[in-house]
Amino acid sequence: MRLERAWFLAHGAAGPEGLPQAGWREVALPHQWSLEGVEAEVGWYRLALPEGGARRFLRAFGDYYQEAWVEGVPLGRHEGYFFPWLLELPPGRELLLRVSAPKEPLGVWPRFKRQIKGVLGQHDCRPGGNGPRGQERGTGGLWGGVEVLFREEVALLGLSHRLHPRPGGWRLLVRLLVDAPRAFREPLSLRLLPENFPGEAREREALLEGEAGRAWREVVWDLPAMPLWEVWERGFPHLFRLEAELLGARLSAPLGFRTVELDPEGWLLLNGKRLFLRGTNHIPTQWLAGYTQDLAQRDVALLKEANLNAVRVHAHVTHPAFYRACDREGVLVWQDFPLQWGYAADEAFAGEALRQVRAMVEHLGAHPSLYLWCAQNEPTHNRHALGPLLAAEIRAQDPTRPVKAASDFREHPYPGWYWGHLRDFLALPGAPLPSEFGAQALPRAELLRRVLGEAAWPPRWEAWAYHNFQPHETFRVAGVALGASLEEFVENSQAYQAKLLEFAVHAYRRGKGRVVGYFQFLFVEPWEGITWAVLDVERVPKRGFYALKEASSPVLLSLVPYREEVEVGGPPLREAWLVSDLERPASLWVRLRLEGPKALELLEEEVRLAPGEVRRLFSLGELWESPLPLQARFLPVQEALRGLPPGRYRLVGEAYEGERLWSRHALEVAYLEPLVPVEAAW
Repeated sequence: MRLERAWFLAHGAAGPEGLPQAGWREVALPHQWSLEGVEAEVGWYRLALPEGGARRFLRAFGDYYQEAWVEGVPLGRHEGYFFPWLLELPPGRELLLRVSAPKEPLGVWPRFKRQIKGVLGQHDCRPGGNGPRGQERGTGGLWGGVEVLFREEVALLGLSHRLHPRPGGWRLLVRLLVDAPRAFREPLSLRLLPENFPGEAREREALLEGEAGRAWREVVWDLPAMPLWEVWERGFPHLFRLEAELLGARLSAPLGFRTVELDPEGWLLLNGKRLFLRGTNHIPTQWLAGYTQDLAQRDVALLKEANLNAVRVHAHVTHPAFYRACDREGVLVWQDFPLQWGYAADEAFAGEALRQVRAMVEHLGAHPSLYLWCAQNEPTHNRHALGPLLAAEIRAQDPTRPVKAASDFREHPYPGWYWGHLRDFLALPGAPLPSEFGAQALPRAELLRRVLGEAAWPPRWEAWAYHNFQPHETFRVAGVALGASLEEFVENSQAYQAKLLEFAVHAYRRGKGRVVGYFQFLFVEPWEGITWAVLDVERVPKRGFYALKEASSPVLLSLVPYREEVEVGGPPLREAWLVSDLERPASLWVRLRLEGPKALELLEEEVRLAPGEVRRLFSLGELWESPLPLQARFLPVQEALRGLPPGRYRLVGEAYEGERLWSRHALEVAYLEPLVPVEAAW
């Protein structure tokens, strides 16, 4: 039974005896006090407990520490925000919960943190960023609400599974968390039901037995060949619901029949076939209590609209609704353990991290969308001690998925933002799988004015910095112009982000083979910040969203310019590439043209691509080296280029399959009067 309401009090008392009688107010659950503008490190909740069943259990999701009392009797303490506290409740009508999310003291924070909260505790995309105010607007509260479970003497509290292929079918290891006061041997009913497609249900009866205590029990269920769960662009994500019933208690978990592994070259093999990963990093929200299934479905729909087949849940465990939506829609999930940058180096912290990493595997391991575990994001001094320890434990707990010890700085290239120039993406930094890259872009001016008020324009940089804006990178590295108005600054900023993302993704796509995928940073802003996201906090697209979408098309036409400024008569194009991520052959009609003061058709031809092929269909250098008859084919185009009036043009390329426009790529090119007469150059 889910509890909908509670009485709340923000107060720092260590125990119930120090609480005042007045000041309590009724709140809806789930609840996080920062969403109400309350700046506190401790919150108290009074809840009326329903009666029923031989035994009652509390199932509560709180951030970060929880303590409980019933009728003044202390029941225990829980640490960890992303997995539930499962606590047996004694007789009594009122539950008192103390939830604390204390700021970590300076010296511990930011480099030797002890709370395992990832980006919810420290990040450059949260309130205050990575500066001295970076722990403000905390995430404390009952973000996932409270549920009371009614159970018989032998209590079923959790359900998960491990799935292994076998000849002709599958071996399902059903895992059940059982709390029993005595040794038991009870009948268990298992059912497997299609969730998002019509099909037949399967059932199995078994006897579940074990000793007294709380422990995971296992039942093996051999199944025949089943409809596969696939990523959305390659097939249908057939999703099942696994149900277990023990003494009237019923739990369910998602199940999808698929295999995931990495081959020696780093490619993901989904169901035994290579998949090029087109992905992004995602932090849906800073405060999980405000996230819903509808918002999750909307986010996943936007991921698919952007032509992405994978998403990295960046350095935290997010709301369960998001994983459910990815399961249902066929989007792969890279899951980070909530470790961001540096943490305590002592034995006690390592032991707590091991406990919580096991909980992560049990809490999320049933989701078929989840294809990879990663133990830490951008570790510093912990890189060679904590990450490998946690990765080894994850492998022991879940041998069915790939595991990374860390997502390292070396695979997070930021040319054009933190260093260098966006042209440096031509060297394919971070290959074979760059898992972060991008540039900041301002959200729309209307939102900035609403959030920043008078600090929006002219900019008060201290307020902008609190909202994550990076001036050095914006002005000194990226060279974004401030402009004469906030609207102009927004346009300049978004144009730069779009240009960088287009350039980077095209370079990685043309490098397919040396590159096996990419994860752009970031998809949505998790609060009212100025970040690397391509969607603002209200999911309104920046220009970068459309650049990412077009560059991530499963079939891509990629044009490489000759120069940005060319003398009349010169070539507008150095190379043209076609990239296919389709599993089937494709017959494409490719068209290139110039649009400007004078329109000019440059090329129309049919190109047949093999499944997954990357092909350079035009190269100026190869043309210069080709036999004269082939060069003569382009003489009419060369003559037409000599007749162009000077001015600004757009080089536009399109790739069609029948009536379907798969890809459109456009480049700006300026044709200038020649300084000297132009001879035939190509």
